[in-house]
Order: sequence, then C-alpha cells, then structure tokens
Amino acid sequence: MTEVIEDAAAVLPAAMPWTPPPGPVALSEAKIAEIKALAAKADQLVEASLSANTRLAYGKAWRAWSEWCLGFGLDPTGEDPATAADARWLVMHLTALSEKRSLNTILLRRAAVVAIRKRLKRPLALDDAEFESFLKGLRRTKGARPVRKAALLEPNLRAASLVLTPDAHQGLAGIELAGGGGEGRRALRDMALLLIGFAGGFRRSELAAFDLRDVSFSAEGLVLFVGRSKADQEQHGAEIGIEAVPGSALCAMTALRRWLDARGETPGSLFCRLDRGGNLLAGADGRLLPVDPATIARVVKRVVTRTGIGAADFSAHSLRAGMMTAADLLGVPLEKAMEHGRWKSYSSARIYRRHDSLWVGNFTGKLLQGR
Repeated sequence: MTEVIEDAAAVLPAAMPWTPPPGPVALSEAKIAEIKALAAKADQLVEASLSANTRLAYGKAWRAWSEWCLGFGLDPTGEDPATAADARWLVMHLTALSEKRSLNTILLRRAAVVAIRKRLKRPLALDDAEFESFLKGLRRTKGARPVRKAALLEPNLRAASLVLTPDAHQGLAGIELAGGGGEGRRALRDMALLLIGFAGGFRRSELAAFDLRDVSFSAEGLVLFVGRSKADQEQHGAEIGIEAVPGSALCAMTALRRWLDARGETPGSLFCRLDRGGNLLAGADGRLLPVDPATIARVVKRVVTRTGIGAADFSAHSLRAGMMTAADLLGVPLEKAMEHGRWKSYSSARIYRRHDSLWVGNFTGKLLQGR
C-alpha cells in the first residue's frame, strides 16, 4: 500500500502538497462496526433520482473507499476531525485506484464519495480546479484513450446461429422444453437475447429488465417496451420495433417466439435466469427471476468463443456498438439510429461506430489520388 500511495506525489496538484501519511489512528471497535454497517447500506444514501445501476455503483464505490480508509485507521465519513479522511486522502485513494482502473471509473468513484459525504452533511472540500489538475496528471501517466469493445456484427451473429442452432441440441424445438432440455433452452434464450440486443441496440441493463409483459407481436415484427433506461431517468418509457425477417436465420421475432415456446407463460422476466441445468428459476412469488446484467456479458463472450473468435474484445456492449456500426454501414442517418438506440448526445452516439464504418463515404483515397 505504501508504494502505491507514494505515487500520489507525481499527480497531486501543487495546491495539495504531498506529505507522508501518518501512522494508523486507533478507531474504536464500535466506530469500525458503525462504518462497516454504513458501507453495507451505502446505496440507500444515494439520491433517489439516480438510476438503480448508478445507486449500486455508488454503493460499491463507498464500500471500497471505506475499506481503504480503515486500512489507514481513518474514518471515511469524516465525523471525527481527529480521524477524518479529508479531500487529500480521497485524491490518494483515487491515485491508488488508477493502477488498475480506467479514468471513467475514477471519476465515478470520486462522484460517489463526494455525493455520499454531502448526504451525510460532512462534505469534502475538493476544489474542482485542483481535481482537474489531478486528472491531468493521471492522463499524462496513464493515458486517456478509452477502451472500447468490438462491435458484434451480422457475420458474428450468423456464426452464433450455427452454434446455437436447434439441430445442435436434441429436443430443442417445441413445447417439450417447458419441462426439460436444459441446454437447448439455454441456447434458445441466448440466441433470442443476442438478436434482440443487436437489432434493438439495447444496453445490458435494459435486456435484463424486460418483463414478459413488455413484448408484443404484430404483422410487421415485435415491439419491446423499455420502461426505464440510462437516458430516460424520468421513466417515460419507449417502444422499440424490430422488423420480422421471415426465413432468415437472424430473424429476431422468430428467435423470440421459439424462446417463449420453451420459456412458457409464467409471469416474470422475459430473459429469465437459468440454473446450471438450464432450468427456469422463479422467486418466492412464483415470478421468473431476471437474468443478471453481468450474465449477458458472459453470454456474449461464451458464444463468441464457441464460434472460434477470441472473446477478450467482446462484451455486452458489443451488441449496442454492433447496431450503431451496422446502421452506419447501411447508410442509416445518424439521427434515426440515435432515436432507435435512445441516444441523447451526438458525441456519445458517434463513439459507438467502430472501424468497420470508417470507410463509408471516406474520401481520403480521392485526396491521395488527386481526383
């Protein structure tokens, strides 16, 4: 820990002079227990106006901050001036995180600690200008280029359809799956999840949140109701249409119908949780439990691996990036793709276009040829 902390001297702004940390201060057992109890329910201290995922992330950030402070005998809440962790300690904590975490994560962790300390009425006096100096130091030493996952495109989905084909799993088709055929059931769920995630440009949190009630069918295709998303904090909701492509191995509506035949009509999550044997999991109220958003990332990686491609560059975000990249390749206007994918910012939407679409309308060849 000391080696990591000493690295703070390289990035601390001049206004926050570096001094070695003091020796551990004795916190009473009662105080330590109080700090740990507060950390366990930290997400409850976050503003209710923030999304559920943000509250969870802030809670995780506060628990990491609390554990780190306790390692130095400090009080993360700042209640006792003699043991309070101040703004300089937060900068040192973030510096320690920078060894393994991205700049975006560091910014989130900072926002979480500042927000919860403010809720506790013991705000941190962290000057924005000083913190920007700190970030500049990190960018110099760490670099600010974002890590972007590869886009999952139509060829990848066709390969996935081969490894998740009904013929590869005995007894995959039909109503028999309501009571058996676990691996076949998983294949049906995963294929429907991939195709809908790609065609709808859905975030993994949105896919995990879909309820059986959120899907309906029409002659044109299927309609999914997004009750709440990252860009819709006021929960107005949005209906997203996905056209049917009859006869295609990549028809999302066909894939979803087949999954629903296997899933049955039990109320609950659309893409429900499965146990190791592929059996549907329900809660005490009888409703099918939602799949964990992290599981969706594992599904993408698992399927990509089975198609013979390295999975390191893929994640659940690859579905959303795939939709935007594919739309760009087809010449879909950016505004239309943004509306479909529920982007509010042009700059945010553009970064989802991967290298595959760099050559659409690219004129550099003509520049180099002189015509």
